[in-house]
Amino acid sequence: MIRSFKLINRNILLFSRGNKFFTTTNNSNIKNNQTQFIKKDDDNNTIELSDELKASIKLEEQKKIVKEVMEKPQSSKFLKGDVLLEGVKSDGSSLRWYKTADMCRTEPENPDQGYYPLIDDRKMRTPSNHVIITPSKEIAYAVAAEWRAQEKYIKPSRLPITQTIITCLDIRPEGRFKIIGEFINHLATDPICNREQNDSKLKKLQNELYEPILQFANEYYGIPFSISTHLSISKHPKELLDKIEKHLHSMNNWELVCLQLISQSSKSFLVALALYYGRLRLDNLYQTIALEEEYQSETWGKIPFGHDLAECETHNEIAPPLFMLRNMNPIPLPK
Repeated sequence: MIRSFKLINRNILLFSRGNKFFTTTNNSNIKNNQTQFIKKDDDNNTIELSDELKASIKLEEQKKIVKEVMEKPQSSKFLKGDVLLEGVKSDGSSLRWYKTADMCRTEPENPDQGYYPLIDDRKMRTPSNHVIITPSKEIAYAVAAEWRAQEKYIKPSRLPITQTIITCLDIRPEGRFKIIGEFINHLATDPICNREQNDSKLKKLQNELYEPILQFANEYYGIPFSISTHLSISKHPKELLDKIEKHLHSMNNWELVCLQLISQSSKSFLVALALYYGRLRLDNLYQTIALEEEYQSETWGKIPFGHDLAECETHNEIAPPLFMLRNMNPIPLPK
C-alpha cells in the first residue's frame, strides 16, 4: 500500500512505500511516451515491480496530475500572457473561450495613467500588439461590458467600442495625415455650407437646421465659412483651412479617429463638432444629416421601415465614438 506521494513536476512522481522510495517518470524518448517504473534496493540495484504495483502507481499519478490542473487552471500554458485580439475571427465564428470580463487601473496610486480592460484577469492586445489602455474608467467598463455580453460566439459587430479603440491604437503616422487630408478636402462639399439656389421649402429647412451649426462653426474658428449654392463647391478661405488643419494636428489619435467616425456617419465635420459640444441634439441628428432625403420622401413617399432602419444605423454608428469623446479629456481648442 502506498503511504505517501509527492508530485515533483508534471513528469516525475515520488512516493514512499514502507522504507522504500519509488519514482515514476515520463520519458519522451520512450515509444508511446510510456511510464517507466524504477525501484532501487539498498545496494542501488534496479528491481522489477509487479504489474499490480505498476497499475496502482500509474493511477495515483494520473489522479494527482488531473487534480493539479483542475485546481490551478492558470498553470496551463494556454492561459498565460495577454489576450491577442487578432485571433478573433471577423465572421463571428470564434467561440467564447473566456469566463469573465472586467477592468483595473494601470497604477492604483496614479489612476490618471489609464485603465486596463481585462479578459479572465488578462490584458488585451490589438492585432498590432499594442496593450489596450483606456483614458477613463467609463470606457474600460464599456469594453468589459461588450465582452461580458457575448454569448456562445464572439460577434465583432457587437464590439463597436473595442473596434474603435483598436483603430485608435493601431493607426500609423501616415494614417493620421490621410485622415486630416480627408477632413480638409471634404470641407468643400460639407452639406452645412451648401444651400438650395432658388427659394423653396427645402431652402427654408436648410436655413432653419443648418444656420445654427454654421454660426457655431464661425465662432469656434473665428473665420467665416463660405456658402455654396446648388451643385457648386464651397471655396473656404485658405487661412481658415490652415487653422483647421493645425487644430486637427493638435489632437491625439483617440480624438482624431472618433471625430472621423462621427463625420463619416453624419457626412459633415461641422455636424461632428456641433454634436460633440452639444450644439446639436441627438433627437434632431438624423433630421439634420438626412434633410434632403426626408424632404424628397414627403413628396414621393417613404420606403416602409427603410428610413427608420437608416436612422437606427446612423445612431448606432455615431454612439460609440461620441461616447468615447465625451468620456475623455476635452479636445484642444483651435489656436
